[in-house]
Amino acid sequence: MKAKRNLMIGLLILLVILAAGVFAAKTISDRDAAASASEDTTIALTSITASSEIESFGYTFEGETLNFEQRQEVVEDESTSDSTSEAADESASTSTSEETEPETETVWYLADDPEYNLDQSSVNSMLTAFVNLEASRQLTETSEEYGLEEPTLTFWMTADGETTTWICGATNDVTGTVYLQKQGEDTVYLVDTNKVTVFEKSRMELGDTSDATGDITTSEAASSEAASSEAASSEAASSEAASSEAASSEAASSEAAASETASSEAAASETASSETVSGE
Repeated sequence: MKAKRNLMIGLLILLVILAAGVFAAKTISDRDAAASASEDTTIALTSITASSEIESFGYTFEGETLNFEQRQEVVEDESTSDSTSEAADESASTSTSEETEPETETVWYLADDPEYNLDQSSVNSMLTAFVNLEASRQLTETSEEYGLEEPTLTFWMTADGETTTWICGATNDVTGTVYLQKQGEDTVYLVDTNKVTVFEKSRMELGDTSDATGDITTSEAASSEAASSEAASSEAASSEAASSEAASSEAASSEAAASETASSEAAASETASSETVSGE
């Protein structure tokens, strides 16, 4: 009887252990699944799906503020120009002309310096960053360690008439993320640093260097041409001065010769007069 009771107690203990094991396994499995789902889920921070939806944007980095706006410019294509010219000639000859609108493209420029030669590829990288701006995690609590009180980078964009601004805080070197907060909200997001570093550029770094070389070459050529022109003018002036001096010298020689001839003639006349008087 005692043995049977001990057996029942042992079986009960075994069932309790098995139940605890199953519960623990299920808890761990659920936690791992939740963690995996959290890692795989990204949080979109913008509602735009294409860069063409962005009307304007800007950012402040290390105290420098840059605002970007867009305009439409006519695409300059030689083949298009030639074909357009031929079409215009043909149309004029047949007296049936049809006006066609020229092809245009979107060009971004600095709001405070529209003539600045802006690198459009850098601008396109920024536009793409806005479209793909997403967080890997969101935090419900704020902390001074996030560096949002004194941000080094702030960027914004306007789409559909609404402007949204993000404040960029400190960088977490361990996870390779940066703390990001939307202005006017308390939620803090963790965003990959490569999604915001495109905005860490100065005005000078955004200049189109491909045309700068050409400008320098053109300037040097112009200076060389001006120097050559000045040298030619100086040489012409020197030649003219030499010619004038030669002419003056020749005139002086002629005048001296004429004077000498006159003197000789006067002397000869005086001699003839003397001989006439002596004869008488």
